[in-house]
Amino acid sequence: MKLVVINKLSPARIAALEKAAPGTAVEAYASVKEALPHLADADAVAMWGFHDAEPVLLAAPRLRWVHSLSDGVEKLLTPSMMARPVILTNSRGVHDSTVSEHAMALLLAWYHRLPEAVRNQDAHQWKRPKGDTIRGKKLLIAGFGGIGKALAAKARAFGMEIIAVKRSLTPEPLADKVAATEDIMTVLPEADVIAAALPATAETEKFFSAEKFDAMKEGAFFLNIARATVVDEEAMMDALRSGRLAGAAMDVFSREPLPADHPLWDMQNVIMTPHVASMTPDFWDRLLALLEENLAAFAEGAPLKNVIDKTKGY
Repeated sequence: MKLVVINKLSPARIAALEKAAPGTAVEAYASVKEALPHLADADAVAMWGFHDAEPVLLAAPRLRWVHSLSDGVEKLLTPSMMARPVILTNSRGVHDSTVSEHAMALLLAWYHRLPEAVRNQDAHQWKRPKGDTIRGKKLLIAGFGGIGKALAAKARAFGMEIIAVKRSLTPEPLADKVAATEDIMTVLPEADVIAAALPATAETEKFFSAEKFDAMKEGAFFLNIARATVVDEEAMMDALRSGRLAGAAMDVFSREPLPADHPLWDMQNVIMTPHVASMTPDFWDRLLALLEENLAAFAEGAPLKNVIDKTKGY
C-alpha cells in the first residue's frame, strides 16, 4: 500500500507513518505538481483542503482514500471526487482547542482595547483606553461543530451567554439558546458578539451578507474563525464603516496574503491575524497523530475517523 503526503515531511515523520501501518510506503512531496508523477500506484493521499484535488485524482487511478490536512475540504470536492467511490476524511477536531483559544484572544483583545493600548505604547503615549467586560455579553455562534462548541465552553467560563445557530434544533448543553440556521435573522439582533464557525460549502457562500449585517445589533462585534468564503467581505467593511459593527476580528481573508493596499489594513476597528489560529508548536504532531490513526485503520479495513459526506461537504 502507498500513501502520498502533499507537504514536506521530515524522515522521522515519514517513518512514524510507516510504523503506524506496517508494509505501507509513505512518500512526501512539497507540492501537487511534484507529487503528480508519483501517484499512479497511490492508494491514499493526504493533502490540504485548499488544493485542487482534480489533477491528483486523474493521476491516481488506484486511489481509494483522500485525507484533508485541513478541516475544510472545499477544493477537494471536484467532479472526479464526487463521481468516484473515494473515501474523503478531514482533520476535524485537531484544531478545535487552538482555534477557539485564538478566537477568545481576539475577543478579549477587542473588549479590553489591547490594540489601542499597543498603538499608544508604540507612540510612547500614556492613555487609558476605555475597555469593557465580556461577562454577561451574548455570543451567537453560527456553526456549532467542534470549533463552535470549544468556543462556547471557553466563553461560558468567562460568563457569556451562548446562542447556538445550527442546522437542526437539537439540545446543546453548552448553549443557553438554540436556533435553526434558517431562523438566524430572529436571533441576530440579540447578540453582542457574532462568531462565524460555519463549514465552507455552496450553501454557506457569503452566508454573512449585507442583510445579516444590517440585522445585527448596532455596536455588535463580528468574529470570523471559519473560512473567508462564509462572509461577504465588502458587506462586512460597509457595516464597519457605518458603525453598525463596532469592530471585527478575523484570521481568514478572501485573498491571502492580504494585498498591501487592501482597506482592512487601515481600519482601526479591525483586528487581523494572518491565518495562524491553529499554528502552535504541536501543530504537526496533532495533524499526524490523526493521520497515523486513520492510516492504521485504512490498512486494516476498519472504519475511518471524520468521514465526509461528499454531498453535504462536511
